[in-house]
Amino acid sequence: MKKLFSISMCLGAGLLVSCETTQTAGMGNQERKRMAQLQREQEEAAQIDEADRNLWNAQVDRMTRDSNPAIRY
Repeated sequence: MKKLFSISMCLGAGLLVSCETTQTAGMGNQERKRMAQLQREQEEAAQIDEADRNLWNAQVDRMTRDSNPAIRY
């Protein structure tokens, strides 16, 4: 009886170990929402950077044009 019990315990433990996995279930709804929000923030930041760059270039052009008398309007 003791031998049968130890064999069944070993088989049960082996079954439990074989069922474990290291893979995750995948991306959940919360994770999808968080990633979408991060992507929106990055796109918005890129638009702001482009707007700042355009404003800077326009200001440089204006300063160059206004300070150089050889260039006509």
